[in-house]
Amino acid sequence: MNLLTKFNHTFGLTQTESRFILFLLIAFIIGIGLKTYKIFFPQNNPYDYSAVDSVFSVRSQLLLSSDSMKSYSTVVDTTDKKSKKSVKSKADIAPKSINVNTASKTELMKLPGIGEIMAERIIRYREENGLFKSIEGVMQVKGIGKKKFERLAPYVTVGK
Repeated sequence: MNLLTKFNHTFGLTQTESRFILFLLIAFIIGIGLKTYKIFFPQNNPYDYSAVDSVFSVRSQLLLSSDSMKSYSTVVDTTDKKSKKSVKSKADIAPKSINVNTASKTELMKLPGIGEIMAERIIRYREENGLFKSIEGVMQVKGIGKKKFERLAPYVTVGK
């Protein structure tokens, strides 16, 4: 008699059940082998967090030392490693310097939280509904809610 058949007969298992048990045993032995390998040959190149930690430290110190979030936005330009784009600060906008009734698309894009699409929406709203009577009128543009308006308000005017 075959060893597997004798095992099946002794424990009352079908051939499929015994194959499954054999598979589990082999998988268990391979797992123990891999664990033992990792113990005796540890990985020598763990990820280096020093670059990320230094950026975090600088931003944290700047945030703690500032009286308002305005100085936080003056952080040195950084580069997004995945997209290779430069992330620029928008702190170079003077308060009440952009007139939403006359600003071009590129001028509107200088505002915090306003990208190309949102600038186009502002211009389209202005063309369809007329000039804004107050800066609060900007909240009528789709996508500009209370929070976004609070970020925009210091930089915009309606030019009265």
